[in-house]
Amino acid sequence: MPEIDGLRFVAIMAVLLYHAHIHFFSQPIPKSITLEPSWQWLNFAIGHGWFGVQVFFVISGFVLALPFAGQHLTNKRPVDLKTYYRRRVVRIGFPYIIALTLGLLFAVFGGMPTIDAFSHYAAGMLYSHGLFYDGALNPILFVSWTLEIEIQFYLLAPILCSIFKLKSSCLRTVILLTSIYAVHYLAGLINLALPCGIWHHSIVGQLQFFLVGLLLGELYLTYWKDRAASSSHKALYDIVGVGAWLFIPFALEINGRDSWIAYLLLIAFTCVIRGNILKKALSFPLISIIGGMCYSIYLFHGAFLTYFFYNITTPLFGDQKGNWPYNLIPLATLCILTLLACSITYYWIERPSMRWGSKKV
Repeated sequence: MPEIDGLRFVAIMAVLLYHAHIHFFSQPIPKSITLEPSWQWLNFAIGHGWFGVQVFFVISGFVLALPFAGQHLTNKRPVDLKTYYRRRVVRIGFPYIIALTLGLLFAVFGGMPTIDAFSHYAAGMLYSHGLFYDGALNPILFVSWTLEIEIQFYLLAPILCSIFKLKSSCLRTVILLTSIYAVHYLAGLINLALPCGIWHHSIVGQLQFFLVGLLLGELYLTYWKDRAASSSHKALYDIVGVGAWLFIPFALEINGRDSWIAYLLLIAFTCVIRGNILKKALSFPLISIIGGMCYSIYLFHGAFLTYFFYNITTPLFGDQKGNWPYNLIPLATLCILTLLACSITYYWIERPSMRWGSKKV
């Protein structure tokens, strides 16, 4: 399914543009826009690219649901949990350890007290920085909080996928649909009863997005895989899908959106899988290739953005925060340089770990 790598492209480009955008504006996340059409709409959309993280969570739920659902729904070979966990550890762990170690070195040489740097490093190595630091981001690798949540989901996935043992497809669908809202509601109650920064930066506050992925896996194997949509339906999926994806950044500032944003992502993903133009666009080779490198880009883009911003784009274009749309030029330059640098880390770090993770033992 090349469109899945295309969805990874959407997720990583949203995150990359968001973090690059921070360098050019004093307010990282714009809170309002003017009513008249202007470049501020683009500024607002890019400034809300952090939703790419939730897109990644939906993708993880979908991809990991397929083998477990296939085992129960289509009588495919049972999932070997030993191989499942080994692949997760090797595939995720090796690049992560390198990125975390480099972050440690940069932090120490950058002036962070050694004992503090090693404390953050040790917590990161245990995928538990949020647990030890009340949900705070790891200063030596600020994106690691999402990987900690991914690990928590990997541990829970075999249990969550037990839902596919139920015989009724309708019952499975209803349970997953209601669970998406229920876990969000329960997370809110937990946060009210025990206020803590860790809830948002843990599986507790993000589980609904993984459940969207499980529901997509259910729908795909049960209804969609062998039943192509008609031409008219594909056109409708494309129209609705384009609207859904464009609406997401603006929906993030609507009051109460936390209770339904996961359903909006469900619609957006459905339209890609069932549509025609959207599927073809996200299956375009260059988009799929960049999407396939998303893990390397995610791990290393922060360091490359900082380096290129201070050593290339600022000397070339100056540092004019808020100068929009002029800042589109250095912003694009910064992102292109970062993508090129991350492609090197993909080739030398991530690809070898993918080969090791796929070997049989």
